[in-house]
Amino acid sequence: MDLLHQVVDICKRLAPSGWHNLLLHHGLDILAPDLEQELRKPLSADRTLPGFEDFTLSATRGIEPGKPAHSLLYHAMAHANVTTDAQGHPLQAYPTAAELETVINYVYGCQPPSLEQLKERADGHLMAVVVFAVEYRPAPDTVHKVQADLCFSRTGVSRVGTMAPLYDAQSRGFLPFVEEDSHAIRVLPARYSAYIAVRLKGDSASFGPMRFGEKDATHDFWVPLHKLFNGNECIAGITLDVQLQAQHKNEKLRRIHLQLGAESGWEEPHISQPPFVLTEGLGDWLPERVFGPGLMAATPRKHLVEAAQYQGQPLTFNVPTAPQLLVSSLRIPENAPEYVHIRHTVDDAGQVINLNQRPDMLKVLEKGNFKALHYLDFTADGWIQAQCAALDTAIAQRIPAYSLICAPDFYPLCTQRHLIEWLESLAPDVRNNVFPTPPQCLSDARYPANIQSFPETFTSTDVSITAIIAQLHSVPTLATDLKRPRGASARRASCLPDAGAGVFAPGWDVGIVDHETEQDDVTHLAAYRLGSPFPEDAKLCAALSSFWPAVAPDSAQSYEPNGGAGPTIKPMLDHEIGKDAGFPWDGTPPPRRYNVNDVPHRAYQAYLYADYTENALEGKFSLALTGKVDSQEYQRRIDAFRRVKLSLGDSAAEWFIDAFNIATPDDLKIITCNTHLPVTPLAVGYRLEMFRYKSIASPTHNPLHIQLIDTSTYLIWPHVILRQHGIQPWRCL
Repeated sequence: MDLLHQVVDICKRLAPSGWHNLLLHHGLDILAPDLEQELRKPLSADRTLPGFEDFTLSATRGIEPGKPAHSLLYHAMAHANVTTDAQGHPLQAYPTAAELETVINYVYGCQPPSLEQLKERADGHLMAVVVFAVEYRPAPDTVHKVQADLCFSRTGVSRVGTMAPLYDAQSRGFLPFVEEDSHAIRVLPARYSAYIAVRLKGDSASFGPMRFGEKDATHDFWVPLHKLFNGNECIAGITLDVQLQAQHKNEKLRRIHLQLGAESGWEEPHISQPPFVLTEGLGDWLPERVFGPGLMAATPRKHLVEAAQYQGQPLTFNVPTAPQLLVSSLRIPENAPEYVHIRHTVDDAGQVINLNQRPDMLKVLEKGNFKALHYLDFTADGWIQAQCAALDTAIAQRIPAYSLICAPDFYPLCTQRHLIEWLESLAPDVRNNVFPTPPQCLSDARYPANIQSFPETFTSTDVSITAIIAQLHSVPTLATDLKRPRGASARRASCLPDAGAGVFAPGWDVGIVDHETEQDDVTHLAAYRLGSPFPEDAKLCAALSSFWPAVAPDSAQSYEPNGGAGPTIKPMLDHEIGKDAGFPWDGTPPPRRYNVNDVPHRAYQAYLYADYTENALEGKFSLALTGKVDSQEYQRRIDAFRRVKLSLGDSAAEWFIDAFNIATPDDLKIITCNTHLPVTPLAVGYRLEMFRYKSIASPTHNPLHIQLIDTSTYLIWPHVILRQHGIQPWRCL
């Protein structure tokens, strides 16, 4: 069946569910007898309707050949904020992921260009068949932020989980939640497509990239011209068979042994075999019939991590004598996972011994010289490449995408770029008061992909691989575009790298490696630089929030003050760390409140003994609560706590969070009784309880106990802060 007839069938299916009413309001009759002619006729879109505020102002047709963002039909079906009909009633059905691929193929295929026409568009620049990760986004999340548009990156981010992916049709994307199981995490896929693209220097006024950097005008970027798909409707006079091929690799264990040497217990040829190197069972294509082509997803696993076995026995390695440690992880400073789990030893009889149960654990770790059990995670990096024999002669070059299979994102509705842009909107002194280390997002990085693991695929000079760009010639030309409402971000997970964290020490989504070559020293991206297994990174990144300026949980409230975790910067609500009938995102039990002679005390899980790898094995991780937090809420919490710390001045370091919650109506009454400021019930406020403490003797190594010696409660609204010190009256700060 040709594309037009497939689009007709999609329109007929959706029409009774509010779509006919909605699109007819804009002048497009999707039940017209001649839909092809109907899609080409001029129309006048109503950009006051939700989801259409950011529809391109210059667009005037249902389908504009080769321009998805100028095609009303595609915009309406693909835009996450189009959820109601012309009268504001909820739409009763939505396009499937496969149907959206059909519609976008029709956009490019309704008037298929010839190869000669594509070469004319390239204007003498080098052309190639290039694979991109792709999303259609509302205006705030596009390259130029003035219209909804397709966004492209040669790096895609999919995420591991314990359950199969689930397409959320209303958001036109994927979410990681499992309704019936708060501790299950769905894998998140990434959409890849092949395009004919041209190589150009960065151009902020044209295709970008997003967040144009000072050196981007000198960097080469592959810029999409025309989408490739199977059949004879893509390029005039040619029948295409486009096949996407993928390879992924997890070689964390191999890299550990390469770095530690033969004394680690294993060397070649063993360390080039599974499970030292994993290339199977990491990710695969989702069924085309259901999702359309090009959707890559991690393979769901029962547990996020697993104990490694080799030759039928638990796989161990020899921990060096007096190893370098960070808290309770082995630290390997070069060309390998930076942090390695070593808390489960294996004795000569093959029995696993859990050092977390020993009060002298740290002494054992510091001494070293024991066998530690290896653990596997199923994160990876790799490549996605397109094969198309029909174009081999005319366009010989093939440029792959960099595919990352990353750890779960505990804030899927937030992105790293949103955090950065919010900080950049603040005054410099305010911004610097939030994070001592400035944040980064992966799309801003200008490093090549993993040239050591995939030397035949990636090159050291290709530094724009994580950038996000727009399609060539898709930029709005009307000045009025800059002044109109932009709509809201989509409430779904993103597979593009602006949602990923930049590379720190070592990182959350991907790390960096300094690699010496005969010609030069090259810094490149590599998944094997992350912790083995990844919960080792998660513990450090969540605890060291003062150093880790990323959209990640902040676990400082769960542990004893000054016990190894950094100061809180991104406070979490009580139920997100396990209080008040909630459950902790990381499996760490919340502090326990108790009194001794009417004096308040707290008992904390000792940070030293918190074992995220063990929690992952036991299925204790959860993003069911943190996953509800969007970028605006995340930023409000940071700013609320920043304002409280500012009010404390030099004494801020002496105070710690005891409770943090959304303010209640009773809290609002306190505000109105103690101030004359207008505070509406719609404004989001917080109740923050803080304390100073003194250490007391703990009867065991875990938990650890403290005594509270001073307390303060704060009510924080956008334009007011009230403080109650102890039982004194409320005071406006």
